[in-house]
Amino acid sequence: MRKTIPTLVLVAMCAAPAAAAPPTLTLKAAPTVVAYGGSTTLTGVLSTKKAGQAIDIQGQDCGQNAFKKVATATTTTGGAFSSAVKPTLNTNYQAKNKGATSPMVAVKVTPLLSLQKLSLGKFKVSVTAAQSFVGKYVVFQRLRNTKWVTLKKVTLATVATTTAPTQVTSSTFKIKLPAKLRVRSILPATQAATCYLPVKSKVIRS
Repeated sequence: MRKTIPTLVLVAMCAAPAAAAPPTLTLKAAPTVVAYGGSTTLTGVLSTKKAGQAIDIQGQDCGQNAFKKVATATTTTGGAFSSAVKPTLNTNYQAKNKGATSPMVAVKVTPLLSLQKLSLGKFKVSVTAAQSFVGKYVVFQRLRNTKWVTLKKVTLATVATTTAPTQVTSSTFKIKLPAKLRVRSILPATQAATCYLPVKSKVIRS
């Protein structure tokens, strides 16, 4: 007597093996805020955990609509990868490997703001970044007791280009002040605009 194999068993025997889950990528940045000219390290893991895989690091600069390749990393043991990048303004980053794309991470940039005493009552303020700040202003402050008091708004007037894309925007100004006061300058958020964070200079003596 012939035995009949149940239909469900036949279906299970003939079914194709389940497709493997598509690979994924993680990505994080440390630090997430850098001073102009500084670098951040992007790290992540490819879910296949294979070593020797090429990972494209892509960046989207502030004001740009598209990502572009800025570096290539190679996975090591466990699928880990690392790449140092140097954003010149606020930048979004993502990692790609074949069909896998990581979540986006944002890295913010502060310009370099310096305040220099040229002589008693005469100062020079400079902003270094990848764009001109001509027409923008910085705030000049002094420390009175425990509070910072604004004394003057200084409009940035001249710009000089050093090594591209770096530009140094500066202004020299005079103000009547006693010697040895603690003073500083600030580039406010309204003047840093969308592509940079606000920043404070180091405190110096008048």
